[in-house]
Amino acid sequence: MLKPRILLLLLLMMALPIIAQKVNFPQKGKLFHYAPYPRGVSFENPGELLDDVSLLPMQCYDFESDSVWKAPRQPKGTNDERGIRLEHLFMVDADVSFAKAGSNQSLYIAFTLDRGDEYPGPVAFTSRGEQPSQWYYPFRFNSNKEIRLEGRATLTDSATCVAQWRIPEFYKDLCRILVEMEKDGKTTVYLADTALVFYNTARTDAAQEPNRLVLCPFKDGRIYELVYYNRFLSEKEKHEVLRHGTPDGDWDNKYTIPEPQVIQNHVEVDKAPMGIHWSRYHWICIVLSILLALISLYVRFSPMNGVPYTFNGSWIIICLAVAGALFHIYLSPDGFDNKYLYYISIIAGYCLVSFIPDPSGYYQSQKTSYDLSKLHGCIWLIVIVVGGSLAYMFGPAISVLLPLITLFMFCKNMWLTREARQYLKNNNYEES
Repeated sequence: MLKPRILLLLLLMMALPIIAQKVNFPQKGKLFHYAPYPRGVSFENPGELLDDVSLLPMQCYDFESDSVWKAPRQPKGTNDERGIRLEHLFMVDADVSFAKAGSNQSLYIAFTLDRGDEYPGPVAFTSRGEQPSQWYYPFRFNSNKEIRLEGRATLTDSATCVAQWRIPEFYKDLCRILVEMEKDGKTTVYLADTALVFYNTARTDAAQEPNRLVLCPFKDGRIYELVYYNRFLSEKEKHEVLRHGTPDGDWDNKYTIPEPQVIQNHVEVDKAPMGIHWSRYHWICIVLSILLALISLYVRFSPMNGVPYTFNGSWIIICLAVAGALFHIYLSPDGFDNKYLYYISIIAGYCLVSFIPDPSGYYQSQKTSYDLSKLHGCIWLIVIVVGGSLAYMFGPAISVLLPLITLFMFCKNMWLTREARQYLKNNNYEES
């Protein structure tokens, strides 16, 4: 019994560093940085330091009355790694005008939107009291996962071009965008594999240059990271930031920054293909789980038909796998499309291969049952806290490694099935 536990512990130790990877943002020139993960944005203490940069107050804002007020405390569990919920119109208390913050500025934002409101955000530049129709949006994003950019191909052009494209599903539901803005209106928008450059002088053409950044309200929208610089990032720094948004999670040095293309009118870039867009790892895992499950079912209902079976798996592993699946689906920014089908398949595969033939009833007799109804309330609380903590810490690793655990369980139970058939043969058991 000890060896499988040691093997499982080693697998967990290998998987946790993979899950813990995060973007390292440079400190030079950083004006403000809101990062709900891992510490969380504190609306109670807006002066808190984050990465040695003062966390400026993020206030609720009403453009109609030109008023701001302290953001209400968000319910517990909403400003953690799931990001800042965009339930209000927020304003950052910092002057981001070109005159104050410099002629070269960079904005990085990681966000997700499921359903949109009337605001085309999620971020915009404004002066207090202006109507949303007068706000400047460096880019627009809607609930159909479409990005829209408006600008001129050159500074002297009079015609405005519109580029719109749909973010592919294999961006894992989290949109990461880096925007470089110059005082003359030149703007470069980077995604992991796409970059467009255009001119838009709306900020400097306004009678009063917008000097505040606002976050627009969206139903089921969240901001995972918001970083603002009074400079452009170097090529090395952009490489570090942008490579984390690659579809397959390319964490090595093979990633290259996309070359910015001049905006063209009515051009769709990287139109999202229909269908399932899993990585190679996910395809291998789901095919392996289904194949092992089918073999187990065949053995059970063909050569071993009529023989009683006993569950030989671990309910702890199943619970941790379910907790890890929920973590990836609802909490982790690095999700992927059709993730429900993926997790259902690998968990079901583990369950199906975990049954072994038990003609003598030996394995059933070895099962230990616990009467938890006799536990006192305080003990129940400790069990819930400890169980929840273990699920939070190890659930994601188990959900990643479950196909390997399923393969191990399959090999183990096939060996036990061989022994059971030998037992039946020696005892002249008639298979039906």
